[in-house]
Amino acid sequence: MSNASSSPSSRLAGPLFQHWRAEAVRLREAHWGPLEDRAACQSARREPADLERRILARSAWLAEHSPLQNRLRQWADGARWSLAALWLGAGLAGIGAAAAALAHDQSSVNLALAVMGLLGLHALTFLIWLAGCLPGLHPTTALSGLWLWLTRKLAHGPDSGLAAQAFLSLLGRARAWKPAIGIISHGAWTSAYLCAIPTLVLLLSTRRYTFHWETTLLSPDAFITASRLLGSLPRALGFPTPEGFDIARSVGMQPVSAAIQADWSLWLIGCVVAWGLLPRLTALIVCGLWLRQRIRHLRVSPDLPGWMELRERLLPTHETLGIDRPGPPAGVARAASHASPALMVHAAVLGYELGPDLPWPPADLPPGVLDLGRCDSREDRARVRLQLNAAHLLLICDARLTPDRGTATWFDELRHTCPDLRILCLDGSAQRRKVWQETLSRQNLSQVPSLAAWTEHIGSSLHD
Repeated sequence: MSNASSSPSSRLAGPLFQHWRAEAVRLREAHWGPLEDRAACQSARREPADLERRILARSAWLAEHSPLQNRLRQWADGARWSLAALWLGAGLAGIGAAAAALAHDQSSVNLALAVMGLLGLHALTFLIWLAGCLPGLHPTTALSGLWLWLTRKLAHGPDSGLAAQAFLSLLGRARAWKPAIGIISHGAWTSAYLCAIPTLVLLLSTRRYTFHWETTLLSPDAFITASRLLGSLPRALGFPTPEGFDIARSVGMQPVSAAIQADWSLWLIGCVVAWGLLPRLTALIVCGLWLRQRIRHLRVSPDLPGWMELRERLLPTHETLGIDRPGPPAGVARAASHASPALMVHAAVLGYELGPDLPWPPADLPPGVLDLGRCDSREDRARVRLQLNAAHLLLICDARLTPDRGTATWFDELRHTCPDLRILCLDGSAQRRKVWQETLSRQNLSQVPSLAAWTEHIGSSLHD
């Protein structure tokens, strides 16, 4: 029943989460030893004969039957909230930067300081990011470090460090860390400028500012060249740029007309849009497409430690060799029904550690019920795991034996594999039957009094 419910959820999960979950399981087993995965491997072997898909299916089963699945989702939620908080803080910083750029000397604005305040740090960090995109360099930003720190604060708890380590390891192996850092950084700067530009428009619309260039060493020609260079891209977007004479008149504290002041205000807004917002927004889109392409090409690397050992268990050799001999005649022995069913059957019976005096198969076994034979050893259990694919399973046990921890583990594995597992106890004293009843009650397993009662049960369920 558990497998039936886990499969849809694993299909609904995106490729990033599926591979992240598999990496978390791999690292957990590498740190703390292999997990009990017999039922997980059996569930995975129902997938097509592809090692990558079976590794992902095994990891999905193990994560969904442990707290790891919820830990990963909690860490993902914490990462989203920390990213939202980071971008919100960047937006507030953009508002503050815009207000500070226009707050110099009351209503008199030094254009050089305003441009450097609004675009200087952005230009420096943008160039650093471009340099980090070069092959062989490992990019990192203060914003990405702050994001990881906030995520750890929001998603603290057991396995949170494992979730972060698996996420970073997966991105690094997929070469997706650079676009991920770019999304964090460019998203923050885009948010800052999306808040700074309306703030500039609001302040320039509600207060009277005078704009000028101030210098001690430079000549007016330097500001004319700089103004034209910075205004070239805003001019292409429709923002006005003052002419050379107007630029020269704006050097120093000489009074200029209101029309020139309006041009300077639009020139400043245009510079922020053209040289600040547009590069960051373009880089954000590029990083998003880049990251999406990397995620689309995520692949499991079977050669990694922890996954190399799974090849034989998830992709057994006998599944890839094909048919190596003709099948037995159709009329010989009932044991021929022990062959692995190609499709799910309605019902099956299995004898578990029956004494030699108890005959098998049951004489009154209804037609159409698959006989899985006896299960008396570890090899028999492995055979049953490969063959079991039934909606209803009756496990016939010898009540003269005392159920131990291995029996309880085997029952739990069968319960996770078969949607409807029921137990029939044969022989045994009243005291032994009571022990069996207590064991089955602790595991929430149903017991039937006879084979006929179970046959009636599966018949009614089939009609339902």
